[in-house]
Amino acid sequence: MYTKKELTEQIKGLGIKSDDVITIHMSLKSIGEIEKGDKTTAEIFIEAAKEAVPDGLLVIPSHTYTNIREVPVFNIRETMPCIGAVPTVAVKMANEAYDKGDKTCVRSFHVSHSVVAFGERAYEFTRDDSSAKTPMPSFGSYAKLKEYNAKILLIGVDFSSNTFIHMIDEYTAPEKLSPEYPITGIDYDGKEYQRYARNCSERAALYPQYQPFLDKEDALSYGKIGDANVIVCDAKKMFEIIVKMKKTGFKLQE
Repeated sequence: MYTKKELTEQIKGLGIKSDDVITIHMSLKSIGEIEKGDKTTAEIFIEAAKEAVPDGLLVIPSHTYTNIREVPVFNIRETMPCIGAVPTVAVKMANEAYDKGDKTCVRSFHVSHSVVAFGERAYEFTRDDSSAKTPMPSFGSYAKLKEYNAKILLIGVDFSSNTFIHMIDEYTAPEKLSPEYPITGIDYDGKEYQRYARNCSERAALYPQYQPFLDKEDALSYGKIGDANVIVCDAKKMFEIIVKMKKTGFKLQE
């Protein structure tokens, strides 16, 4: 059984510094049993990750791309993520923070690929997503991962969960996005906005093909959190390497 303190130390042991920006894609079950007390394991993990970067940012994806295909509405308070327990808990924490006027925990207003950011720069990091008309625009949260020299932690999941690569796909070939479709966005005050969504181009299942090339260029490192194998990705290096590969004609094989 792993304690919150042990999880925090294991995250730091991956080379994470106190002022780093980290984003997490994960299988919570892969970590193993977590000592939770009166909180859920998802809450404990989020607290552990926050404590690993007290002077930086923790960014948790809270994607709703499946939900909005079924019902074309994104309600920032009520539309829960389609990608697991940790993102769902993160959204509930963001709701509570908003009600308290706390801008150190913020969910971005992006209809399909929102994130929840924790830290002093959370509002700054997430605010531009409200202007997004595509999944991963060059000014949005995912693009900021490279600007902030972020580390992407793939915890108990493989490279197909590396959403950041969708941003690279959009940057290099925006014409390959699907046609847009209308979505109603609803903010915390209940005000409605006309928004649009588009689907990402490349299939994420093909992304593991990038891993050997990124390994060769030292853009990845490896470790453990609990029982889970972890891939640590350098966002800036990964962006530069994959963009270069695409410019030289590299294509993923179906």
